[in-house]
Amino acid sequence: MKIFRLNNLAGITGRERVKRGLTIVMSVMVGIALTMNTAGAVGSASQAVNVIMDGIKYPLTTGHPYSENGSTMIPFRMISGKLGTQSNWNAAARTLTLQQKENKIILTVGSSYAKVNGVPVALGAKVVQKDGVTMIPLTVVSNLLSAEVKVDEQTQSIHIHTPGKELGKLDDFGRKIRTTNLPKNYKDYPYILEDIPNEVYEMKHTDNYYAVDAETGAKVFSKKELTSEDMAKIINRMKIGFGLRLNVDYKTINPTSYAKESFKYENQSVAVREMYIKKYAEWVIKNKIQTEGSIDPEPSVLYYPGTGDYRVRTKFRFRINNFTENKELLHDAYLEIAEIKLPGKFKKGVWYEGYADLRISTNYYNAILGDDLTIDSLSSLFENSTLHEVK
Repeated sequence: MKIFRLNNLAGITGRERVKRGLTIVMSVMVGIALTMNTAGAVGSASQAVNVIMDGIKYPLTTGHPYSENGSTMIPFRMISGKLGTQSNWNAAARTLTLQQKENKIILTVGSSYAKVNGVPVALGAKVVQKDGVTMIPLTVVSNLLSAEVKVDEQTQSIHIHTPGKELGKLDDFGRKIRTTNLPKNYKDYPYILEDIPNEVYEMKHTDNYYAVDAETGAKVFSKKELTSEDMAKIINRMKIGFGLRLNVDYKTINPTSYAKESFKYENQSVAVREMYIKKYAEWVIKNKIQTEGSIDPEPSVLYYPGTGDYRVRTKFRFRINNFTENKELLHDAYLEIAEIKLPGKFKKGVWYEGYADLRISTNYYNAILGDDLTIDSLSSLFENSTLHEVK
């Protein structure tokens, strides 16, 4: 896997910060299909969904869970060998047989019904194969395998829990905290998660040459400037904003409405951005661009570099499905304003993944951080970023 390390953008003018603290509130409701706010995103009907099983979040990569037409789909391999099941895949018949105690469950690719001990049971959505991964409706887990399934509407996450299993210490987002095999810079963070590898924590922070008041994430959270409730709100806005950036389709995009909607999720201090976004949308039509993708910001991996904006380390994934001319394929302020050149051209129909420190900021002087911090006008997938092509 080839890794590209992209250049850092020089520091920007500092802005006033306002401290605040709020009581942590976690609103968890039982449900199956997670309603995602796509804010008019176009280009891909499916939306990536956070699914956390026994405290471990499934990564944003090939076979990640998604929501489509009101149903949540998860990769079978997420539950393979778990929940007291044994499984067998018949490639010729494209059937998946699950045995859980006395129950025999047969799932067939392309069918929205399961056979449970020979009796047809509706699933609400078809079993499908996507990018070589067998995806099953979440109803298989909740209704047929008797797992505990809950929806956290605040964090837009689905939690699957094996009945009776002790999970140990969890963070406020329901994820397992680890205390062994820690990264070298573990003191920079409020805690270390089981499902994030050390190399992600050990990525260098964005370089700033005069940031005398830079703060680690551990210090930010210890001062209660941002709570878990705040971060849930901010991350939802980031996902919607970057969802608009990464999911475009020349066949359906309206430049004026797209620019207005996309700019809503940016810091409003740079009004000319709406014009830049509209020009990009017009280029999408002219260049016949179609893209799809998602981001997954990590709320605990946040820091303040001392330049007026916070940074949130974020997993990203995108694919460019169509274009005529291989240039200006993505709406990304870093590329547009700084005119940074990527190492090579993007390939058509290839998934790209990586991590980037995304900027969040606000133009409000007396800001309420959870309500007002949003995507900075210079926020980019290509600043302080790792980027690789998925083989």
